[in-house]
Amino acid sequence: MKKIGLIFTLALVLTGFSVRSQNPTYNQLVSIINTKMPGLNVSNKLIAFQVWSTADVKSREANKEFDKMYTTYENVKFKDAHKGTIVVSCNIDDVTTGNITAAKDGIHKVISINKSEFNFLNNLTSGSNLMYDNTTNKVYENIPVEKIWNSYTQLIIR
Repeated sequence: MKKIGLIFTLALVLTGFSVRSQNPTYNQLVSIINTKMPGLNVSNKLIAFQVWSTADVKSREANKEFDKMYTTYENVKFKDAHKGTIVVSCNIDDVTTGNITAAKDGIHKVISINKSEFNFLNNLTSGSNLMYDNTTNKVYENIPVEKIWNSYTQLIIR
């Protein structure tokens, strides 16, 4: 009986690690930004990452919120020394469908990528998002669409 419990616990722990490893690390996001926008300065910036698909309406709404947030706060200096925001938006559909849908949705500011561009993005699922501060700490993960704007403004006033 103890053996079964140990195996079950080990399975839960390994499952937890595999679920968490789906999202890119801070350094992987910086690598994406440097590849897509070589001159963009990432120091002292909040970095957000959003995953979406054409068929997932909520993820598309979240994408619009993140685009609005990036447009508004790109170069804002915050109280805690952050100097703006960068948003990377990852589409999990084929490139053409993703580009057409993003244009239809009015997405224009985010750094758009497709999961096929970077091997470490292969296991992503639509609707996930996260945000890192300038010290590589994850400050938010999987923010519901209706809380994206308020969650972000909380970082500004803290």
